[in-house]
Amino acid sequence: MSQAFKDHIWTQLGLGYIIKQIYDKHKAIWWARINAGEVMTRDDFIRQQDIAYLDRKHKKGNWCLHQNPTISLHTWAFSHPDDVFYFQDASEDNGIHVPSTIGIQTPSQLQAMVSLGDNGAISMDATFGTNDVKFHLFTLMVFDAHCTRVPIAWIITSRQTCDDLVEWLTPLKTKLQRKNPKWKPSCFIVDDAPQELRALQ
Repeated sequence: MSQAFKDHIWTQLGLGYIIKQIYDKHKAIWWARINAGEVMTRDDFIRQQDIAYLDRKHKKGNWCLHQNPTISLHTWAFSHPDDVFYFQDASEDNGIHVPSTIGIQTPSQLQAMVSLGDNGAISMDATFGTNDVKFHLFTLMVFDAHCTRVPIAWIITSRQTCDDLVEWLTPLKTKLQRKNPKWKPSCFIVDDAPQELRALQ
């Protein structure tokens, strides 16, 4: 695929067009060129998967600030102080490995947690291996009046022991109590994960 055509696709993605719209538009132009008897090039034979690949690359360019994931994470964390409630670089402390962890919560997510989480249910969902560096991703959610889940924080960490969870749950609790000292959820909804249950207790 030529660089000019890649730039054209990235421009379309930047303007907000979805993959299928870009592909359908390309296919219409492709048929018109065939009917006109024009000579085909490699760019004419792209598939939706090719556009999806460029889309992933385009999105990654927006958040990947360095080839080294650790440096990229560190740079992002310190350039978004209002959105980060916890950050810990991976390190060794007296022979004990300290995991790399970042806790993300925007001001609007904090407000949602304060208003919807007080005397309400909070869901904590964890996934593993959904990213290039195989980190754990925790998503905390509350429920609005329509029982729709609303994300209120994300935590990305290289380890998920009970002590690790307590390490980032504690500053989140402190942050909430500064907003509302009497804040307390009615319950937590978690997977059947012993370390999550112990950390929440």
